[in-house]
Amino acid sequence: MVKNGFINNLIVAPFLTLRPTYIHLKRQKYLCKSCHSIFVAQTDFVWEYCQISQPVRQMILTEAAHNSSLKDIARRFNVSDRTVQRVIDIEAEKHFDHSTEFLPRHIAFDKFKSTNKMSFIWCDSDTKRLGEILEKRTSYQIQKYFERFPLKVRRRVRTVTLDLNAGHINLVPKLFPKAKIVADRSHIVQMISRSLNAKRIQVMKTQPKLSRTYRFMKRAWKLFLKPWEKIEQKEVVYQRSVGYNETELNLITMCLDLDESFKKTYETYQSALKAIKTGNAMELNKVIDSYKKLDNPMDTTFKTFKKHRGPVLNVLKYSYSNGVVEGMIGRIKKIKNSAYGYKNLGNFITRIKLQMVWIPANA
Repeated sequence: MVKNGFINNLIVAPFLTLRPTYIHLKRQKYLCKSCHSIFVAQTDFVWEYCQISQPVRQMILTEAAHNSSLKDIARRFNVSDRTVQRVIDIEAEKHFDHSTEFLPRHIAFDKFKSTNKMSFIWCDSDTKRLGEILEKRTSYQIQKYFERFPLKVRRRVRTVTLDLNAGHINLVPKLFPKAKIVADRSHIVQMISRSLNAKRIQVMKTQPKLSRTYRFMKRAWKLFLKPWEKIEQKEVVYQRSVGYNETELNLITMCLDLDESFKKTYETYQSALKAIKTGNAMELNKVIDSYKKLDNPMDTTFKTFKKHRGPVLNVLKYSYSNGVVEGMIGRIKKIKNSAYGYKNLGNFITRIKLQMVWIPANA
């Protein structure tokens, strides 16, 4: 083997003083006399057949772990946006793992809008770690994914937290025989709050627009959602919505007296809210049993509660909720907004995992 000249490369290096920086790399070439092959000296500073140095690659990954678009990162390091995506894809290949030997004891399900479709996401409720993201949220896709895990592994799952309106709630007993379904606490409160608001609007529209009751229900609607113990019952203060001094209790009572159904709906709301706030499962069960049809939106809510009584009561028996996965979805929305949307779902999921699992920004 003999020396056979040099090969010159212009390598992208970490920038200095915010200006593009390049290294003129001169590498020795060798010629093998027996096989007539040509070899080039290698270095750890840059990969073979590559023009981007390793430090720049590491800096690109570090920046990609934050909410920055590919074009912003590319402009910062004087490379193309496709190069940034290739660096992320190479990192993703190192974390390609579809192990089916473990599932957390407590998991949470939810859905979110990924590209132009709704996708499925699940996470570990204890460690707050992302489990997996599926392209579609259909029951077929979810069942197909979890059935890859042996039954012995799926039997270890103890709780599954999800929304009551999720279509895959019926899959849980099939996939996780020993798991308890836990409804999302905030979703339960949201359902009764929306039902009360819908009835309030119905009653409000029956009043003259210049009346005090209409103005109070229109402007001070948040007072109707307050827990009973937080409503001011004695102190008289000036109420801007009606234009005179009065207690919150008297004004709420004045509106409730307009419609008997509205009054009973409000009482049901307060009873259910108190049971949830105090964690009294027996009291919530009594509220569900004693509920009678009122011909308003609260009927649909309590029909759902009766249909899924177990998951609803489990809200007060377990401390798990969908707060963890909802927080993840919030972060996913920020990733999507910073990139002005994603057309390629695979690139979107890769970026999510890069920021939330492989190289967390706070690591």
